[in-house]
Amino acid sequence: MRLLPTDAQSRFQPTAAQIDEAWGPATRGVLLASPSNPTGTSIDPDELARIAEVVRARGGFLLVDEIYLELGFDPRYGRSALALGEHVISINSFSKYFQMTGWRLGWMVVPPALVEPLTRLAGNLFICPSTPAQHAALACFEADTLAEAERRRAAFAQRRDVIVPALRDIGLDVPVLPDGAFYVWVDCSRHTADSWDFCFDVMRATGVVLVPGRDFAERDPQRWFRLSYANSVENLREAAQRLGRFLQAR
Repeated sequence: MRLLPTDAQSRFQPTAAQIDEAWGPATRGVLLASPSNPTGTSIDPDELARIAEVVRARGGFLLVDEIYLELGFDPRYGRSALALGEHVISINSFSKYFQMTGWRLGWMVVPPALVEPLTRLAGNLFICPSTPAQHAALACFEADTLAEAERRRAAFAQRRDVIVPALRDIGLDVPVLPDGAFYVWVDCSRHTADSWDFCFDVMRATGVVLVPGRDFAERDPQRWFRLSYANSVENLREAAQRLGRFLQAR
């Protein structure tokens, strides 16, 4: 597997030009996530269509991790990649939108030719999901469950709208507003040369836990950290205040 560098200009997503240039004789496909962890950003739909065309022309498969797709806040990015052709594979899960983390239950939508080999592979790896997990998944599609999932999605959008301005106000840079999931990708290079040490210093001094960029990125990982806003608005405000005091004291 070859990783492609991304930046804020492309919303931390690959481009069709990158993929076309990087495609080699051993390449069989492209894997991307939209929205992604750790950035919370989705790929531009026009760019995704161009990528799908490059992959189709090369005779490969486009695998799109859409696990956070239903936790999106901007309708521009809310359409599944499956509409782009039968060479597209969608990977999804009950873990995020339905908040069933730990139940280990998900699904793939694949071209017809891949159904049989993937069924054999799944049968050899884990046979099938457990019966309780399958009953829980069925309950996800009841009206009251869907209403609760939507309420929680709106709560994540509210939390994003609290934490991103708060981070910017204390001198941390968020170059791209996250449009989904529950993560912010933060540039801390104005305050430190190494986000690894920075995150440990913050944790020890303030009790706020951040994830350093090296856990996710190959390109300039020392500039970045990930903050998750899967917490209450009150706790997020408190975290931002503690971070602000920490930065002022440096």
